[in-house]
Amino acid sequence: PMESDISKKTTAYLTHELRAPLTAIRCALELIEESGACSGPEDGQTLAIALRNTERLKRLIDDILDLSQVQSGRMTLSLEACEPAALVREAVESLEPWARKNGIKLSAACSQSCAKVSADPRRAAQVLINLISNAIKFTPAGGSILVSAEPGRRDEAGTVGFSVRDTGRGISEEDQRRLFRFFSKVGPEENRPEGSGLGLALSRSLVELQGGSIEVESKPSCGSTFRFTLPIQLPAAEGLPRRLAAPERSLIDDAARA
Repeated sequence: PMESDISKKTTAYLTHELRAPLTAIRCALELIEESGACSGPEDGQTLAIALRNTERLKRLIDDILDLSQVQSGRMTLSLEACEPAALVREAVESLEPWARKNGIKLSAACSQSCAKVSADPRRAAQVLINLISNAIKFTPAGGSILVSAEPGRRDEAGTVGFSVRDTGRGISEEDQRRLFRFFSKVGPEENRPEGSGLGLALSRSLVELQGGSIEVESKPSCGSTFRFTLPIQLPAAEGLPRRLAAPERSLIDDAARA
């Protein structure tokens, strides 16, 4: 346990310290891009690749830092009353240019009867963005992604259900059992897009921390639907922080099971 605590603290420290030089590198690259100092198309392409890689590294550092907070039980969310439609709109608008560039139709459909949910707006949007990002990666050109929110029914009464449905290649039952594990990547290795294998596991942790649950429905060649719930807002819960208890498992255990 002591070694595990040291490892978590070291991870948090290192990822925090990596942010500053990475930010400096990205700013320098952006200044070069804005100055028009590139002497030709080849230089411009090299600069664009470098900028994309800094953004990829930033996302990886953010994921590892979030993972460290989850593993140590130090992640705190500030809950407030949030409009489901606003959460969906923010996520869809931020990723629509990427979807359009890939030839994918990204749209939203939210029920007007949805009550406000009790959630951390930044973290709830992070979950939606993670799910939409995955859908874009696994949906071919000409496909579509629908992001929706509707009141929970039957066993999910008292919640709002958020769904991300795509027309991508789908996920086998075997892979579905591993989807929400840390560092897990599914599908044929040659067809896997770039990623840390942390997004879905972090999404699960964030949803559960906010009092909800997450699941997936999918069949190969028939697309996938990722769905999660968040509880409706209650006056007594607004603005209260909630902590996720430190998991019993370690990063090594999760990686070994993946």
